[in-house]
Amino acid sequence: MTRAGTLTVALFAAAAAAAAEPPSFFTALDSYGNNDYAACSATLSDLHAQGIPFPDGGDLLLIECTAAAGDHTAAFAYVDALLASGRLPLEDLRTKQRPGLNALRADPAWPAVLQRVIAEEKKHEALRDAPLRQALLAREAEDQTAQHAAIDAGGGDAWQQTAPVSEANATWLKAVIAEKGWPGIRRVGRDGAKAAWLIVQHADHDPAFQAQALALMQNAAKTGDADAADVALLTDRVLIAQGKPQRYGTQFTSAADGVMELQPTEDMQTLDARRRAAGLQPLAAYKAMLSETYGKPVR
Repeated sequence: MTRAGTLTVALFAAAAAAAAEPPSFFTALDSYGNNDYAACSATLSDLHAQGIPFPDGGDLLLIECTAAAGDHTAAFAYVDALLASGRLPLEDLRTKQRPGLNALRADPAWPAVLQRVIAEEKKHEALRDAPLRQALLAREAEDQTAQHAAIDAGGGDAWQQTAPVSEANATWLKAVIAEKGWPGIRRVGRDGAKAAWLIVQHADHDPAFQAQALALMQNAAKTGDADAADVALLTDRVLIAQGKPQRYGTQFTSAADGVMELQPTEDMQTLDARRRAAGLQPLAAYKAMLSETYGKPVR
């Protein structure tokens, strides 16, 4: 799977399928797309209060919707509350062109907030391992080139062509972890941490390594140093490799007729509730996204 772009509505085109589901990040995103900023803000504020995690960019969307709804005081409070979490894309906060963010920057209170944002950026940079982040992003790019080539070739045997890249990346990352520990968000940024997860996610040739990385990511997620959604996806990968039903319904396989099918999954009746708690969209929306990505029907 490719990385979700920060605050990019297009990458969540399937969000509308979640409209009948309990309020979630994706119903909030649907409200935002319809310019219903108050509904977006109310939903995200409630989820934030419940501690339900957001996908990449979700915290920024909380600030954007709240500001666009006209409550600058609450939006600034969210900025201050989220600054230390490492989840805010600070460059986007400072420069991204969006109705709410633009309004915040025009507010007389913005200069003082900006100083705190800049100070937090400097703090993050001091903790960051820039060479490791760049190495992770470079290897992620190689992974994605191989993955997209296999998708374009129709999958099947074409997936075998991704093996050399996946194996080399996993071998390299194993050595990195042995020396430095898990490369979390604080050390390599959100994009670097996402790249590390992607390398592990595609290391199906080494299920023991995937299980080891999962334990490290679970610990990192407790302090906000890894994304809950990434942990959920890797959890399913590890469970399937162990011959167990998956927990979050993220893994599919191709049937004989070429249709993508959901692999065995725990308690289907409560599946969407588990997905929501991990910051994942409802299964129906996820299936629609997979079908669009792979150009195949999904059931």
